Amino acid sequence: MRDVIVVGAGFAGLSAAVDLTTRGVRVTVLEARPRLGGRATSYPDRVSGELVDNGQHVLFGCYQETLKFLRTIGSASHVRFQQSLEIRYLDRDNRHLHFQCPHLPPPLHLIAGVLEWEGIRVRERCAVLRMVGPLRRARRQREVTRRNETVREWLIRHGQGPRLRELLWEPLALAALNQHADRASAVPFVHVLGQLCGDDIADAAVGIPSRPLEQLYADPARAYIELGGGEVRTATPAKVVFADRAIGVQTANEFLMGRTVIAAVPWFALSRMFPDNPIPVAPLLAGAAAMTSAPIATVNIWFEQPVLDNPFVGLVGRTMQWAFDKRLAFGKNGSHVALVSSGADDVMRLSNHDLVELAVSDLRAAVPKAANVRVVHATAIREPRATFSLAPGQPNRPTTQTEIEGLFLAGDWIETGLPGTIESAVMSGHRAAAAAYQVLTGSLP
Repeated sequence: MRDVIVVGAGFAGLSAAVDLTTRGVRVTVLEARPRLGGRATSYPDRVSGELVDNGQHVLFGCYQETLKFLRTIGSASHVRFQQSLEIRYLDRDNRHLHFQCPHLPPPLHLIAGVLEWEGIRVRERCAVLRMVGPLRRARRQREVTRRNETVREWLIRHGQGPRLRELLWEPLALAALNQHADRASAVPFVHVLGQLCGDDIADAAVGIPSRPLEQLYADPARAYIELGGGEVRTATPAKVVFADRAIGVQTANEFLMGRTVIAAVPWFALSRMFPDNPIPVAPLLAGAAAMTSAPIATVNIWFEQPVLDNPFVGLVGRTMQWAFDKRLAFGKNGSHVALVSSGADDVMRLSNHDLVELAVSDLRAAVPKAANVRVVHATAIREPRATFSLAPGQPNRPTTQTEIEGLFLAGDWIETGLPGTIESAVMSGHRAAAAAYQVLTGSLP
């Protein structure tokens, strides 16, 4: 009899298992794929020899649950944070636009950053003053959105002009929500703004991993769990089985009984854990099946020599919205650039060749320095179900608790108030761990 069985080894499952290990619980983690990490993992590139992430992930200073997890497994130092939010853009006219928040109490840091931003006309900059009230209410979680209101509609209602939306608010929304501002609900975006305008100016700062995701969290989490007496298995698909108040999981080779089970799998994989569609979880499975997904496309390009002068830049008005210089992860002599297209419905049908050509064209058009530098190697990565959709009218997200005693849920799609981010995944993992621990001990989490 195992105390806790965790099915799924992405950020949610591993953070739950690490939390329980810290509490002295021996955990068994089962991952269906041959590698840890779920939708935030790495793979070895055959040409370059580098361990490449399946998508570029960033953190924000307000990711308190994630930072707690990384500190526990000894990896927090492998994320490089800005002191305050700073973004460099390259627009369609190749103009360099530099946005930086001054050291003022939130939310005034965002407001003052816009007022000092020379890339926008003075009149439109001044309109940001109309955001003071909404941002303060967002900090207190009291900002009210209208029924089915999109991010763009909310921004327009608060007087934000087209240039400011194009350069700041909508790129921020797209990066956080993985959906364009005219499609995504305003509710999670307001929640994100509330976090970015927390008590510390560093809450809005961007953090970029200086190691591939496998080395940043997956391998260290595994080592931590195993050092605490737990077990982590890969290539082990599992199904949840319960009867007569007993719960366990069935793998290809054995049946494992557990006092508690944490299902830390994505919404689209949940039904595979309950192939018989048992009545207690039927509404949960139906809701998960009704959730739609939002894609992300990432193109990794190795140039003959470095082409970017900053860790990351925004490419305004282009299909590939962000370019990341991977020298932070692979050393000063690297020439690897990762280009990201969020909300990438329009590019998912392109062939690998065409997607790479599009990314190279976008980068060369925005960065003249790259125009005459030879491409050595390139790969295209598609994640058609990178995140769940945040369009108005989507099914309600479930909580950690289920109708089955001893069964808990974790994942970025669980109701945390946040979009499908690393922080949402880890927050749900910690909640599931606390709930499982309460069952084990009969005490408060």
